[in-house]
Amino acid sequence: MTRNRSASLSEAKGEYAEARRSALIRRIWTSLTGQSNELIPFEELSKTVDATSQSYRGVQPVPIEKIIGSFGRSRDFDRAFLPTQEHSSSKWLSVDSAYNRGVTFPPISLYKIGDAYFVVDGHHRVSVARQKGQKFIDAEVTEVESKVPVSADLTLDDLDVLAAYRDFLAQTKLDRLRPEQQIRVTLPGDYQKLIEHIRTHKYFVETQESRELTWEEAVTHWYDNVYLPVIEAIRENDVLEEFPDHTEADLYLWIIEHAYYLSQRLGQEVAPWEAATDFVRRFGHRPKRLLRRLKSGFLERIMPEQLEPGPPAGTWRQQRVEPTEEEHLFRDILVTLTGAPSGWRALTQATRIVHHEKSVMHGLHVVTSDSEEALERGRRILEEFSTRCEELGVESSASLAINHDVAQVIIDRARWVDMVVINQRRVHDESVARPLGTIFQVVASQAMSPILAVPGNKVRPLKHILLAYDGSAKANEALFVLRHLMQCWEAKGSIVTVGGPDVSRSVLEDAQEYIKASINKEVTPYYEQGTPNDVILRVMGEVQADLLLMGGYGHRPLIKIFLGSTVDRILRSAWFPVLICR
Repeated sequence: MTRNRSASLSEAKGEYAEARRSALIRRIWTSLTGQSNELIPFEELSKTVDATSQSYRGVQPVPIEKIIGSFGRSRDFDRAFLPTQEHSSSKWLSVDSAYNRGVTFPPISLYKIGDAYFVVDGHHRVSVARQKGQKFIDAEVTEVESKVPVSADLTLDDLDVLAAYRDFLAQTKLDRLRPEQQIRVTLPGDYQKLIEHIRTHKYFVETQESRELTWEEAVTHWYDNVYLPVIEAIRENDVLEEFPDHTEADLYLWIIEHAYYLSQRLGQEVAPWEAATDFVRRFGHRPKRLLRRLKSGFLERIMPEQLEPGPPAGTWRQQRVEPTEEEHLFRDILVTLTGAPSGWRALTQATRIVHHEKSVMHGLHVVTSDSEEALERGRRILEEFSTRCEELGVESSASLAINHDVAQVIIDRARWVDMVVINQRRVHDESVARPLGTIFQVVASQAMSPILAVPGNKVRPLKHILLAYDGSAKANEALFVLRHLMQCWEAKGSIVTVGGPDVSRSVLEDAQEYIKASINKEVTPYYEQGTPNDVILRVMGEVQADLLLMGGYGHRPLIKIFLGSTVDRILRSAWFPVLICR
């Protein structure tokens, strides 16, 4: 027995020396990495979270990894319960020696708050058990109630955040008003930002509704109508996966600020789900997204703008059109303004769409110089735009941009609207006969949203729509738009398909069936042979259609240089507006 006790003590001394070495290495490592290495003092935590009642939960096995603090001895051990003070060596050796001899220990005593445990009695037993790789330990558990939830990954640095959260709940009563809420931020000062959001929201609601809200009404109205929609957008777009070290509430604050920045830059309101999508696109941390941004920046430097590929088919519909939108497909329409008479006719043509869709018209004039003369002319154009919109009964906003790259400004703004209106007769540099190079052609090739090209002649009523359909992905986007126009505008629909090696009559029949099955309406079909642009122009004249729908540029940019484009050829001869879908 004496020999066994001596051997176990000798073994314990070696294990204690190893534990002390591990504690030293851990202290150095956590110091270098900035990680927390301290146990949480239960006394400090209980004050921070306003601990209230206690309930005895009996003896139960407890995961050792969830024991994160101590009552009274938080300085004697580090976060891994490795011994940090030499005065505890004799007790540690005694416990470890008994452990090596197979002695059965009584349960330790723990406090529990939330998902975390704190040692009241049995610190050395926890230290030895953890050093030996033990996963669970028997403990008498007393649970302490708290309004502020505590998790097992809590660190000493988090106490300030918990205190701020406690004060936030005390001011908002959200834990009572919306028990399901899980508002957590990583910086304590951000809770005060949320309070300011609620106060601002209270002011705007009271102003809009001409009534006074109680504080509790303001809190719940903000939570239900502002906070939750943003959180739902974050979840639907998997935004949190892009920022693993942050919380949904962190992202809410960032996205609200991003939406405000966008609304100021664009001169229009930006929906939370749109701001969330753009925020991820700009700042997401996934490797693929980072590589995509690097690739995009590289291409911008080496590739002429005429050769850059546009977005994949359907991008606009996926990112801009909400699933619930049935009657209003084009909520925001961007009109590019040059001040030319033909451009004002394009505005009037677009107004026909605005009245059908109950849209907002956003006027954009881009100047390539910041001279006072250019800016003054731009302001006059925007003033005339606003006046014309008011006379036409159209809700509008107007913005002036300064940039030498006019096309890129329009492409950037196109991300935030559902349609871009351009007068295609307005040539900004060289001859219209060129297949590439004009602002219109660059925008039509690369913009995410549909482009309405309007010739500089009379305004048409948009009662009869012709779709040029070849079964491609972009043509399918145009087919989707035709369905909407026929259903919600009560427009007449026709479809023309130009036959060829890869385009059979069944392509046209499939399009007919889609319209019939989805809205129970008939289209007039035309299956023709010949050169696509000649056939489409001829059918437009024969049926006297008001608007041509078609998919965007079908060839890759380099191929398009040599072969030209059906879109280009039609636009050079068009006497009618053309809606180019992406």
